[in-house]
Amino acid sequence: MANPPSVLYVELVMSIDRIGDAARVAPVREGEWPPAVVVAHLADVDEAVWHARIDAMVEAFESGSPEPYFDNWEPDPVATYERYHGWSVDEAIARAMATRIAFVTRLRDLAPEQYDGIRGHHEVFGEMDTQAVVMAVLAHDEEHRASFLLP
Repeated sequence: MANPPSVLYVELVMSIDRIGDAARVAPVREGEWPPAVVVAHLADVDEAVWHARIDAMVEAFESGSPEPYFDNWEPDPVATYERYHGWSVDEAIARAMATRIAFVTRLRDLAPEQYDGIRGHHEVFGEMDTQAVVMAVLAHDEEHRASFLLP
């Protein structure tokens, strides 16, 4: 059984809360982004990747165009570090929560036929519908949260 949208929306917001808790106590590790940069990166991904992909999927669905194809996206690590290295963890959490709430709002604004009908194809994940995108968001979040918790 698929997850009800309301459960996924709560999980999307709570995921940022959990990441924030982990980032606040995470050590800064040599050669890695500091916790604030990692959290701010999640906000960038929400805007540049997840929100944009939902928009592209809706546009294709509404226009009858072919389903969009998505390449794997990786941030520029130097540019991301330069943009956020002076931020506090709390500033990064606030940005990440704002972008995540905007993403959830976008999902909530989908008409039922859009939520159920939009599709896209990803070079790594294959065919993606709305729930697959949400699960990819949560998996990406957890990957970064785990990096804070592992020795």
